[in-house]
Amino acid sequence: MILLNERNEWLAHKLAHADSDMMFAGVVVGNNPGQVWVDNEQNPSSAIVWSSGLGGFNFMGSAGNTYFNQSIETFIDHEMIPFLRNKNIHSFEFSVDTDDWFPTIYQAFENRKIEESFQYVYKSEMNRIDSLYLDIPPSYMTAEIDDAFYDELNNGGLKNAEFLVNYIEQYWGTFDNYLGKGYGYAALTEDKEIVSIAVSSFIFSSTHAIGVETHEAYKRQGLSSSIAQLLIKKFNENNITAWWDCMESNMASRKTAEKAGLFKAHRYKINWFNF
Repeated sequence: MILLNERNEWLAHKLAHADSDMMFAGVVVGNNPGQVWVDNEQNPSSAIVWSSGLGGFNFMGSAGNTYFNQSIETFIDHEMIPFLRNKNIHSFEFSVDTDDWFPTIYQAFENRKIEESFQYVYKSEMNRIDSLYLDIPPSYMTAEIDDAFYDELNNGGLKNAEFLVNYIEQYWGTFDNYLGKGYGYAALTEDKEIVSIAVSSFIFSSTHAIGVETHEAYKRQGLSSSIAQLLIKKFNENNITAWWDCMESNMASRKTAEKAGLFKAHRYKINWFNF
């Protein structure tokens, strides 16, 4: 398998499709940090995609590529496990772009104990958010995370800056990458401490994934769903579809998505094995 040096629209056209997991498609197109290994550099048809933000892999493209499929087990053992160990990660977590990948992958990993869990994906409906009530507690203020906000951040005008910066850099590599492509909102206390954020975490085509994080001491006050609604409204204004991905077992995240006006679009499976 070949590690590609460039990720772009051409590669996304080769590997992704309308129903692809947009978080990994965002890596393939070059919006979000990660790596892509393919069967053929000039004409790729199958790939293993690594998302730095998610810390997991996705099998994309054709699942019927015999050459590619025969090399999966050796590639994982000799390349991917050392790759993960260097990052102090001790499990190989993966999903698939289409379910027809599963027989091949399970056969390749037949000697390993494979665990599984399920994820839900929620999406937005255009204009629905306009009728929702934004219930921001009176002791907080909201701000759009844009260039002016970033300038204030760099000038020391905001507290708990690392809370936001670390989150942005996890999914974008740098804050500048986010500013060039994404949208976001923050909830701040009266003394300008950043306590909750909702941002574009991945981008593919006209879909943005929503990343939400609230400081532990400020949870259960409705901040996440309120600023998520602001972000979805911004998406609507720019003809962007929202994508919210969460564990099936994470009832808090599911309720936040529903409160923010999103609908459950589909469920998919994640597998992993430890090493």
